[in-house]
Amino acid sequence: ERFRLLSRLNLSSGINAEYGENHKGFNRPFLFHFKELQLSWCPTYKAGSTTWKDYFVKRFVDANIEHPSLEKLWYFRLSSHGGRLPNGRKQYKKESPNSIRFTVVRNPIVRIISYWKMAKGCGEFTRVGMHKDLLLQRPLLGHLQESKTKFAEEVNEYFKWCQEKVTGNKGDVRPQPVASPNNPYLDPPHITFPELVQKMEDQRNLLKKNDWEGHWAPASEWCDVCVHRLDYVAKLEAEPWELWFLLDTLGLWDDREQFLGFHNMASESGRPSNEDEVSKFVEQLAPSQKQFLNSFYKNDFDMFGYTGVS
Repeated sequence: ERFRLLSRLNLSSGINAEYGENHKGFNRPFLFHFKELQLSWCPTYKAGSTTWKDYFVKRFVDANIEHPSLEKLWYFRLSSHGGRLPNGRKQYKKESPNSIRFTVVRNPIVRIISYWKMAKGCGEFTRVGMHKDLLLQRPLLGHLQESKTKFAEEVNEYFKWCQEKVTGNKGDVRPQPVASPNNPYLDPPHITFPELVQKMEDQRNLLKKNDWEGHWAPASEWCDVCVHRLDYVAKLEAEPWELWFLLDTLGLWDDREQFLGFHNMASESGRPSNEDEVSKFVEQLAPSQKQFLNSFYKNDFDMFGYTGVS
């Protein structure tokens, strides 16, 4: 496992030299430092980050919290720069000089499929409105134009119900409102996979500072691997072996049972990690969308040993 992880680091170093540092203004590297452990962690969303987040929150913030959020770790986030080392590695003033930096990555296509599955539910309403803007952009053909106002009102009613379902008491939630059977805004009542990829592409083209979505950001950019010079990059698909190696190397071996207690979508047991399901999602995309994903995630594919879509 040490050989495989170090080989991946050597490969990413070569990619760093080829592509240079991340120059995008949107980049917001979330690097959290735990001085007691001499450890700095970058959470790659939809790549087992919940497991690590829960562990760090329960260990350093509140051992009894049931649903810890990443904001609970904000105190540990590194922000003040402290210059560069001769090898170009960015330093932070509050980071211990001998800290180990790491992240866990996952096939980028599987990450966005995992996010899409999450975005289908009402839970995404409170965070991003379940991408309501995209639903209302669906075309109304022919005579359906006459019902545009009615259809939009039905969407609003659906989202009110969805918000109540998320934020209210389960026993007090009213029945789901009935919508017109020919309302395309609610057929389906959630973002489709091609619509998600289109949103990703549109956002990339209109990118502004602090306008980025960590759930689908390339791990190479989100963690800014070119300047942070991570010590270890593990692959979620290689669990449990790379996970065990990391825990042992990071001095967390005694806590390994805590990692077994969390559900993690590893390749052998989770979904959508199998190739058949990935193919079904990719088949829904237009050729231009496939081309976008291959370009968007090129560095991740190259650095971490994944294959693009075809």
